[in-house]
Amino acid sequence: MKIKRHSIIELAEHWTVAVSGIMLLFTGIGELPLYKRYYFILNIPGLGWAGDYFKHLTLHYIFAIFFLAAVIFHVLYHGLRKDKGLIPRKGDMGRSVKVLLAMIGIGKEPPSEKYLPEQRIAYLGMGIIIAVLTLTGVVKIIKNLPFVYMPPLLNGINTLIHTLAAFLFLVAIIVHVGIVIAFKSNWPLLKSMFTGKIDSDYVRERHGIWYEELKREGKADD
Repeated sequence: MKIKRHSIIELAEHWTVAVSGIMLLFTGIGELPLYKRYYFILNIPGLGWAGDYFKHLTLHYIFAIFFLAAVIFHVLYHGLRKDKGLIPRKGDMGRSVKVLLAMIGIGKEPPSEKYLPEQRIAYLGMGIIIAVLTLTGVVKIIKNLPFVYMPPLLNGINTLIHTLAAFLFLVAIIVHVGIVIAFKSNWPLLKSMFTGKIDSDYVRERHGIWYEELKREGKADD
C-alpha cells in the first residue's frame, strides 16, 4: 500500500526552489567571472555561453523571479493552511542525534512524525539562509535602478552578505543531498520527492507517530 506524502503543489514548490536555486548559484558564480579562468567548463558541450557575463546576469534575474515566486507562494500557502509539520519542536536536536546514530548502526531510531526531527532543523536553517539571500538579492536589484543611490560601503556589505549566504546555500544543498543518498534508510524519502508517495510499511517502521495519525484518519490500515 502506498501513502501520499507530498501533494503536487508541494512537489512543484520543492523542485522550483531546487532547480532555480541551483541555477542561481551557477549563474551567480558566472558573474564573478570564474568560468573564464577555468576554460574546461566552457569546453563542456552546451556550456560555451558560460563565459558571457551578460547572459549570466539575464539568466540570474530570470531564475530569481522563479525562486522568489516559489518562496513567497510557499510562505503564503502553508501559512494560510497553518501547516506546522516542518516547524522545529522542543527536543528535535536530541532526537536528531539518535536518528543519525541509528543510521550508522548505533542505537534504535525513535518513532517520528511525518518529518524527521533533523528535517525540521534543516528546514529552519535553510529558511534563514533563503530569507537572507532573498532580502540581499532584492537590495541588489533595487540599487541597480537609475534613480536609486546606495553608498559604496553599504553596497559592499550587502554584496558580501549575499555571497556568504549563497555559499551557505550551496553547502546546505550538498549536505541535504549527501545525507539522503548516503543512507539507504533515506532512499524511500528521495523517491517520494518524485512520486509524492511512500510505502506504508516504511511509514509504519520509521514514522510511527505519523502512521498512527493516518490510521485515526482512515488513511492507513491497522
